[in-house]
Amino acid sequence: MTVLGRYYEGVLADAAAFDLPFNALPGVSQGSFVRSNIPVWACTSDLAATATGVAIGTRIWLRKGDVVTNISFVAGNTALATGTAGWHALYDPDGALLAQSAAQGATAWAANTARKLALTAPKTITVDGWYIVATSTTAATVQTLIGNAPIVAATAAVHTGSKALGFTFGSATGDVAPATTGTQTGVAKCPLAVVS
Repeated sequence: MTVLGRYYEGVLADAAAFDLPFNALPGVSQGSFVRSNIPVWACTSDLAATATGVAIGTRIWLRKGDVVTNISFVAGNTALATGTAGWHALYDPDGALLAQSAAQGATAWAANTARKLALTAPKTITVDGWYIVATSTTAATVQTLIGNAPIVAATAAVHTGSKALGFTFGSATGDVAPATTGTQTGVAKCPLAVVS
């Protein structure tokens, strides 16, 4: 009897074809806890900004036992200008808030720069699943984000029960992430998100 797949830093089984990197970030150690929702090579778009105070979310696969301490999003070619509020947050697969970063207030976010924010408390994942990471900015000019611009209808209907890769929710969120995502409106925007 054989076991398909490969054990990281352990027994090398006979089916390398079943390998899946823990993260799709070239140069980042596969032995570190880092997860990305899409590979960096798929980031081919400078995604149009959301409206001020509106959150944008995307799904990321997390495993039981993962401990999420930080969430990162990357600004595109447009920097945040005249910001007054903002945050990154982690939601469970059903859209209930698990943890958020500190309020960002008027903190700058330059173009083409990652914003890595620590959650107010690390969150240990208790069940495998498609969790939600989100960010929101309240500003005169909301930054764009790097990512991919999939066709909304297609990504939400790949298979029975599948959902859009990117979506918006909330309004006038300020410095506090909503307790739930509520209605998720699919958008042709899937920002790169990294948790560590």
